[in-house]
Amino acid sequence: MNASFKTCLALAASSVLLVACGGGNDDDPTPSNEPGVLTVTSSTVDGLNGIYGNGSLNITDVDKKNPVGSSPEVCTFKFDGANKVGSDATAFGDIRYQVNGTVTYQVFMTFAGKEYASGEAVDTAVERESDRVRFTSKTLTASDGSGATLKVSGIVPMRTGRPSGC
Repeated sequence: MNASFKTCLALAASSVLLVACGGGNDDDPTPSNEPGVLTVTSSTVDGLNGIYGNGSLNITDVDKKNPVGSSPEVCTFKFDGANKVGSDATAFGDIRYQVNGTVTYQVFMTFAGKEYASGEAVDTAVERESDRVRFTSKTLTASDGSGATLKVSGIVPMRTGRPSGC
């Protein structure tokens, strides 16, 4: 075999492995250079109140998902890198909103290792023209059934170049 053929064969094999292993996708948030900050108040768990995000947040691209069943089509993206000011605690999350919607559909945020969620559209705004989602004293409840709650205010940026309606 000549060297050129071996090189092409190696490149093809690498491409197949990347696709099979999920390489090359954007499931993990990457630096955005876009400002984002969340303020937690009224937490029923000690030590969570405070400011998360002292610079730009890491975000994924916004994807359009059309789940099987009765769930509506949603636009979804993730963020991380919201480090608590003055602490080693961190926050990350998954934000979902209906196509052409102006409020969130579901929000999942993790603060210091504990997940909180809400499926209520209140106290949120999807501001596509400003490439961000805004929270105004949004109440989130712990997903573990403990009944713990907190309120979140602030913004999470979204990437540009989103699918139609997102």
